Amino acid sequence: MKFLFLLSLMISCRVLAFVELEDRKPLDVEGEKLTPYWAQEYIGADLVKQEMRQTPGLVKVPVSVYDSGFEKDHIKLTRDIEVDTASGGMGEIGYGGHGTSVASLLNWPGMVSASEVVDFVQLRRVSPDIFYYSVLQEIKSMPVRPWIISNSMGWETSEVTRYAQQADQMGIIWVMASGNSHPLKIEDHERLAPVISVGSYSPRGLQTMYSQESDQLDILAPGDDYQAAIDGMGARALFGATSGATPLVSATIANVKSLLPSLSRSDVEFLLKKTALRSFHSLYLPENKTGLLNAYKAWRVAQNLKAVCKDNHQCLQTEIRNSVHYRFARSALSAVTENLCQGRDVLSQQHMNELRRQYFLNPQHARYAQLLSCAYRNEGYSVNADNYDSMVLIQTNPRAMQAKVRRQAVTAVQKNYVNSGALRDVQILDDSFRAALVLAIKNGNALYPSRAQEFLQKYDETGRVIIMESLHNLKKER
Repeated sequence: MKFLFLLSLMISCRVLAFVELEDRKPLDVEGEKLTPYWAQEYIGADLVKQEMRQTPGLVKVPVSVYDSGFEKDHIKLTRDIEVDTASGGMGEIGYGGHGTSVASLLNWPGMVSASEVVDFVQLRRVSPDIFYYSVLQEIKSMPVRPWIISNSMGWETSEVTRYAQQADQMGIIWVMASGNSHPLKIEDHERLAPVISVGSYSPRGLQTMYSQESDQLDILAPGDDYQAAIDGMGARALFGATSGATPLVSATIANVKSLLPSLSRSDVEFLLKKTALRSFHSLYLPENKTGLLNAYKAWRVAQNLKAVCKDNHQCLQTEIRNSVHYRFARSALSAVTENLCQGRDVLSQQHMNELRRQYFLNPQHARYAQLLSCAYRNEGYSVNADNYDSMVLIQTNPRAMQAKVRRQAVTAVQKNYVNSGALRDVQILDDSFRAALVLAIKNGNALYPSRAQEFLQKYDETGRVIIMESLHNLKKER
């Protein structure tokens, strides 16, 4: 009995070795386990906040959020401001919950938020589009203007583009969700607006099924429907899509501007793209080369720039494009970390964070992603492990990554994982996918027959793309 108790205690400690659960439970995704704060972990938000607490001289960053409405009682405010509720009243997502969830990802106690320096100065309901005019007019008379606008609502009319141009002229960085209606293209009035355009990616590292794309998409951040957030009742909730990805980017920009307030939109856009992790779709989509948000590296580059330029804006404009500030020395890892993949050892939180820092700073070295995959797998979080395994393949063997996605697509059909990112781009799939669709239509016990028929038609109308073993080299099958 004593032995069983000790074994149970060891297993309990093992599960909590480095994964931050707070008061949440692991998530079930397609029958596998995912850490509850995967979105925050994937960008290094927790590491940034830890380091920012030790950094003197940071300033609070005024931020506006435009959404469908908010619940003031469940938003972390540093000043007493008027807060728009949703037109339908309070409650869950669909009322004030959507805007409240967005705000929680920007600034909220614990692991949920990606920043602790966001100072909300304007929380406005902007649906329908006519409300954008009034909120922009309000900014002009505000004693403290926002430096950033976080906007998870789409624009229905081209009129809003003019307001975005006005904000840009005032030096305000507008961060906008790209939309969730893929395969529809992003409307030109949104695509060409002077904003930071944000898409979303899934826990397995693939662009989400519904995230729209264009040649002007700036960055992808973790989204999907598994994001830890707070709802309009102040309760724990799952959020996501491009609505959830956008505040993670806005918070990252706020963190950087708390150290370097004079950074412009073009500076920030360059920084986000330069520090981004390589995405799988960038290997085969000619117009969508968007990378994955790397909030930790963006923060560390900002520290390098601060050390060189202090508060000299002209210096910043030059040095932000100097590659030397984006290079980081590799640090030695512990013996336990180096041997993770040889057994079932579990890292301490300290060793895990050391490994994560090296991964974010030197993502071109696939060894770090490989070790992270083993670390999460040893903890039992196979979805997280799968994400880092994919990052290894993207760097070392893109053809093998394509084969992996093909297998995932077949599984998605067989098990009715209708929102799997593996189903997004049928041009990289093969006839095993087609065979699975035909079987699903025939038997009616897998992917819904109507949905399977849609995919089958799309597959038959689309040419095949084979990803070559070396990066960027593609060929189309005849």
